Order: sequence, then structure tokens, then C-alpha cells
Amino acid sequence: METNKTTKTQVFNLIILDKSGSMDSIRKEAIAGYNETLGLIKAAQLKYYDTQEHYISLAAFCGCGVDMIYDCIPVKDAEKLTKAKYNPCCMTPLYDAIGKSIKTLEKKTADIEDVAVLVTIITDGMENSSREYSGASVCEIVKRLRAKGWTFVYIGANQDAVEVARRMSIDNAMNFQATHEDTRRMWKDYRESTSGYY
Repeated sequence: METNKTTKTQVFNLIILDKSGSMDSIRKEAIAGYNETLGLIKAAQLKYYDTQEHYISLAAFCGCGVDMIYDCIPVKDAEKLTKAKYNPCCMTPLYDAIGKSIKTLEKKTADIEDVAVLVTIITDGMENSSREYSGASVCEIVKRLRAKGWTFVYIGANQDAVEVARRMSIDNAMNFQATHEDTRRMWKDYRESTSGYY
């Protein structure tokens, strides 16, 4: 007897969040913005339960390393980010954080046929301490994954985010000022711009 089996689209949401020392001034807004975004993804999971399965990864990075707070867990199981889990300190190894996080996610999604991936990078500073990846190597990885259908968003403060993103082959970019008010505005704009993705 034959049965009709429908496969749900596996949607992977990777947020790479700067936790270098300068992020401490907007720590409260960074946490709130992430939590509101998590709520949006959870709502999408409920809305499209029959056709999609959403997963979330949160990589918070500083010179101490890349902290995978969540690593490809079902979004329904993800808890809100707290101050205890997000403690800004030290430097900004941006390229290492991007390279390590997306290479890990690529391995985990390699054998999934119906997959969608959204990678969001949020930083308030420029690269200053990577050891394993360069801008050129990150650019090559991003190009290859974009060709496979991955979507990348780069959000940067205290820099020309559009130009920095362009150098990494990312064409979706936003600027924000590292102030309480503008960080809240950035998260709101981000959720609105990606709402169609969920």
C-alpha cells in the first residue's frame, strides 16, 4: 500500500551576535532584540507547522571564542537569552566567528534535501582579532553558500556596513548606531525585513 508523505522544509536560522566589550553599552537592547526575533521565529513555526520545521543557532563571539549558546535546536525548545548567557568582553574576531559558525551549519545541513538557511551577523565593531579566517576566505565561503540558496544579512554599527558586507559577498546590509534607541530601531527593521522569510 502506498502512502503520500510530505516533507517539511527545514528552516535554519543562524544569528552570529557580537559580544565584544563595546557591546556592553547596548547589552540590554541586544538581548531584548534577539528575544523578540526568537518570538517571531517561534510564531512562524506555529503558523507553518504543517510545512516547515524551524531550527535556531545562536553564536555569540568575542576574543575568548565563539560561544554556541544554541546549536541547531528546534526553535520551540529555545529559551530566551539572558544576561547570564550574554556577557560582552574583549575583542572582535568577526571573520573567525562567521567562518566557524557557517562551516558548522553547512555540515549539519549538507544531506537535507529541502532546506532554507538565513544567516544574520550583528556587530558594533570591525574585525580585529581573527586567527583562522580572513576576509577573503569568508568571502569565498559566503559566495559558495549563496549559490546553494543561503541568505545572508550583515548588520553593523560604527562602520560602513554596506561596504564591509560587500567585501564578504553579502548584499543584504544595514547600518545602526550603537545607542539604546537606534539598536532597538535596528532590531525592529530587521524583523520587518525578514518577516517574509518566516
